Amino acid sequence: MEDQIILTDNGKKVLVFMQDHDSVLVGKDMIELTGIRGIYPVLNSLVRHGLVENAEPVTRDFTNNKGETKPKDYKTYRLTEFGRKFSVNN
Repeated sequence: MEDQIILTDNGKKVLVFMQDHDSVLVGKDMIELTGIRGIYPVLNSLVRHGLVENAEPVTRDFTNNKGETKPKDYKTYRLTEFGRKFSVNN
């Protein structure tokens, strides 16, 4: 018997969002775009299920609490073929 993938409500929300915006997405940006503050555990779960994969990180300027601006690498994610075809029920 094949394992069934059961997604949390947030997992469903993120996967549908990624299916609607099929591109390489920065995890930090997805927090604002989806409203899910704890996005990284959700993304990690989708990666474990083979629905999403890590893409090349992007470097952006980041200003810390001291007002110093430095380059910082951000994780990026994209759908796998399986993730593109996966049907989110309910």
